[in-house]
Amino acid sequence: MKPLHNPGHRRMLTWLAVPALAATLVACGGSDGDEGPIPLYAGTYFVVLNKTVDNCGTGVANRLEVLQTVSQSGRSVTLTTGDAVLQGQVDPDDLGISTASQVVDNGVLVTTTMVYRASNQPGLFGAGFSVVADAGNVRCTAAYSGQAQLQ
Repeated sequence: MKPLHNPGHRRMLTWLAVPALAATLVACGGSDGDEGPIPLYAGTYFVVLNKTVDNCGTGVANRLEVLQTVSQSGRSVTLTTGDAVLQGQVDPDDLGISTASQVVDNGVLVTTTMVYRASNQPGLFGAGFSVVADAGNVRCTAAYSGQAQLQ
């Protein structure tokens, strides 16, 4: 079975002009008991990512450069890149955001994640992006890591 050689899956990976490394963090929300102000991550980011994993054989680009928009309401965030929309939250430690999306395409579950993690430089974030395709007994991953700069 070649789950990602389908043109629909290739399109799904192509718009990956989004940030990097797979994050198993889909923030669980809530807080650590500290009810202080929630950091604001809303804005437009210039994201540069380099491919770290592609065991899907997709041939997707080694480097991605895209603009992403983050909208925020409280702890909830929406990350948009072109037509792609991922939903998520401010991480419980308030040092970034985690977003995800899942779709079923021709019987293949495709999970997309994007995370930003704060750095010691204001407005600059480590970024991770991944797409995992799971067709039951066949699973593959394309992942990127890099940075997101608030514009």
